[in-house]
Amino acid sequence: MKKVFENPHTEIYDITDEIPNTVFAHWKGYLMMDAPEAIKACQVSLDYFKEANIQVMISDHAHLEGASVDFLNWLHDYYFPTAIANGLKAELILASEHDMGNISLDLMYDEEDIKRNTGDNGIYTPKVNGLEDAKVLARKIVGAQG
Repeated sequence: MKKVFENPHTEIYDITDEIPNTVFAHWKGYLMMDAPEAIKACQVSLDYFKEANIQVMISDHAHLEGASVDFLNWLHDYYFPTAIANGLKAELILASEHDMGNISLDLMYDEEDIKRNTGDNGIYTPKVNGLEDAKVLARKIVGAQG
């Protein structure tokens, strides 16, 4: 596992040594459009998907406190379509420890909102019970043994 990026809103790790074409991201805090660190974290992940041929991101949201409506709209309008264009097939979701974080996750990964800008070329975004379950699912998605 190698750290790709870290700032106050995320830590991104390349875990392709364990699961091919996969990264692990730990999202933190409250995500807002006027927080440049939040936008930078997302853009770094998008760039890395393309650069490193990443197909799956395991997203740990345990410390996500929430997200503003304009940030959620930006995710649906820009982030998800770009992630798909850059090769991401799935984002596996680990829940937040915060009620507002989980409400934000429900809105963030709303299937209809994601499909609005991605059409039938959507992204697989299941909620997963824990990291080990996420790793098993990630291996299946990328066709890896183990």
